[in-house]
Amino acid sequence: TLNTFSNSRVVIVDKRTEYKTGDILNARIDAYDWKENKRSFGGDYFVARLVYGDGLYPDGIAGIVTDHRNGTYSIRVPLLIPGEARLEVKLMIPLEGIAELIRCTSLRKFLGTTYIATFETLESTECNIDLLSFTKLTPNEICDYSNPRNQEPWFCVKPPSGKCSKIIKLTFDRNKPSVFDSTNEICNENLLQQLGSSKLIYGSGLKISIQRPGFQSQQLPKLPLCKTSLNGITTARPNGYFVNGVWKSTFCKNNLKSFAKAASCFHNKDIYFLGDSTSRQYYYLFAKMIGMEPVYREDGTEISLGDGWNQPRTFQSGSTQMYFRGHGTPMQNSGHIAAMPYVSDMLDEITPGENEVVVIFNLGLHVLYFEPSFFIHRMRGIKDAMLRLNQRRANVRVIYRSQRVLDINTNRTNGWLAYRYGVLTREIFKDVKNLFYFDLWDLSSVWPLNHFHPRQEHLEQEALYLCNFIC
Repeated sequence: TLNTFSNSRVVIVDKRTEYKTGDILNARIDAYDWKENKRSFGGDYFVARLVYGDGLYPDGIAGIVTDHRNGTYSIRVPLLIPGEARLEVKLMIPLEGIAELIRCTSLRKFLGTTYIATFETLESTECNIDLLSFTKLTPNEICDYSNPRNQEPWFCVKPPSGKCSKIIKLTFDRNKPSVFDSTNEICNENLLQQLGSSKLIYGSGLKISIQRPGFQSQQLPKLPLCKTSLNGITTARPNGYFVNGVWKSTFCKNNLKSFAKAASCFHNKDIYFLGDSTSRQYYYLFAKMIGMEPVYREDGTEISLGDGWNQPRTFQSGSTQMYFRGHGTPMQNSGHIAAMPYVSDMLDEITPGENEVVVIFNLGLHVLYFEPSFFIHRMRGIKDAMLRLNQRRANVRVIYRSQRVLDINTNRTNGWLAYRYGVLTREIFKDVKNLFYFDLWDLSSVWPLNHFHPRQEHLEQEALYLCNFIC
């Protein structure tokens, strides 16, 4: 075995018999390789949390892990909740696994998969964001369907007719490599599993007791109300904790306790949920919680394109309009091409109006395995579209819902890829004044996910927290 999690270990630094709320818990990770040699370099990806009790949804707080690049990592956890707690540390993936993820995401394609377009001529061929770098095809054998507004790339192999006809539908095959691929590269999931990804390291479960302080304790500083002008990108971490089953922010007051109390603040707003199926989860939850209804055609049918999950949706209630739109290609789901608009195009289509515009978007899960320059290009295009929207309409707020901590899911070790895209997104949008970075990293460290789609309990905590910033 190549696993490293059983050799790396965590210890509490200067452990006390008793802690008080307001203290800081300090711990240290000593990393060892699979031969039990102490590492002399960093780069491993750890996630730490201090939790109270058992179950899927415990109270707790994320630990902040700092890599000292010498084989040791420090963990800092503010102690904000009294009670009996335990420190858990997971090695999500060691440096050797990260190197493999970097290798298998160094090409402009998703290794071992295929995207198939069906044209209006009913012919079908392969498509991708790039068909020249990993095939022997020539430009004359390729149709260019890239976005004319900002050159977001999308190319298809010319069908037998030789015509670049209109694309009607796209299909994704996760288990079928491209027949034109001349590299034969694959992502070595067996290696990633052997390295011991997403496992508790030795020493995890260390218990501590936290007591309430006496009357002489220093009072916590007063917090401002949660609002999107707080930015979110530069917020100190951990940015919140779970207490009594409810997420409590450490940098602002999230006082809303129910969707019923939030409903009135959605009046006179046009709300756009843009992105993948995790954005669609938000859309349906918000629509349900504030009592919105679908918009229907004159014949009584709901406006839609086919039966795919990413078809456009529009709900309305009084002065509130709510929209869901899936993002553009590549998508890992089959569907009508018209149901895959680019986020930048959707922003460009928002016209001047009286209602406040609130855009909530996320992008990343469908493009995790592509070379990162593709993601950077797309996000910069979205940023430019945001700036254009600001010129057309004064009452606009944009909220980016961050990536979440991902455990192993769909038999793939991809949590570090989500982490990487989070780092890139913060850098790209750091100077956009009306963008709020809705950071869920610490929340999902305490309530970790083993699937892309959060369960209802998890989702409701996120959504109610988000209402505090919208309102």
